[in-house]
Amino acid sequence: MSDQAQIAIVNDYPVKDYNLLIPVKTMQEISPMHKVVVNQVQINPDPAAKDVYKEKNGEFALTKKALAKLMAAANIQIVDSKTVLTTKCRRCAEIAKSTRVAPNCGVCTYADDIAHQVTIAVPEPSGTWRTVQCTKEIRMADEKNKMTDAQYKSFFPFRSEQCESKALNRALREALMISSTYAAGELKKPFVVAYIVPNMADPDMKRVVAAQYANSMVMMFGGKQVKQLSAATEIGPDEDLIESETCYYAKYGDERNPYEEELPIEEEEPQSEQLGCHDCGQIIDQSVYDYAVKWFKRPLCRECQQAEKASRTAAKTGAAK
Repeated sequence: MSDQAQIAIVNDYPVKDYNLLIPVKTMQEISPMHKVVVNQVQINPDPAAKDVYKEKNGEFALTKKALAKLMAAANIQIVDSKTVLTTKCRRCAEIAKSTRVAPNCGVCTYADDIAHQVTIAVPEPSGTWRTVQCTKEIRMADEKNKMTDAQYKSFFPFRSEQCESKALNRALREALMISSTYAAGELKKPFVVAYIVPNMADPDMKRVVAAQYANSMVMMFGGKQVKQLSAATEIGPDEDLIESETCYYAKYGDERNPYEEELPIEEEEPQSEQLGCHDCGQIIDQSVYDYAVKWFKRPLCRECQQAEKASRTAAKTGAAK
């Protein structure tokens, strides 16, 4: 989509042709490190496909299967899902806390009731996340009146799972502003959701994500930690070579990489004491002498230093092969 199409989603997806599950229809600005993802979900209006079920008013409501499709398309994440106290149990707990008398749950007609709370995180078109929390409570006496004995016996062992599903469905309906029922004609239109994701075509975002992925692999399997680069950092073409040479010279007890230090400038004035190269005998000044002894453990002239570096690099390359 173009920038203008990203800012005004409704232009590409008119309401007459789509069911828009988007809280805002326009966005003022979007970062180049992010992009808009628009997903379309087609819900099957045939109840036999289990995407919808028919209500008493003749319209159709979305099933758990259809809501799961919309949840995946909208990139909604479940933050928390837990069993909580029912209304009656909470009231008894408060009375027991104040009176310090334990409630007699064994004879309570509400002992089999159950309540579940689900918290989800919904990505917003602005790039932030919105938290939605919903609770569903099942009153078993009411459920028993709706079912036959056989149905109730099969439902009772799975009442916790059923309650959790209903709580999640309620949270999804609230998060995406899904209507309680739809006419058959409305279900023929695709449902549209939009959210913001990192733009992996952006080079800065690509470097950050690559560094995070590498570090996660290090945490799992061990290895060297990868330094995360800032957006303005550029990787030089010889960075890997410099790092490997640093490790190589570390074997000789060196403090830092000699390749990163410029050779000192030779003084034109003759030294009071003549110093010679260990390999070729050429006269060198004190600064070159000191530098060579520090990094190569023996006095070398400039030419012999370069030859020694080439020899060490070749030896390291051959060992690696």
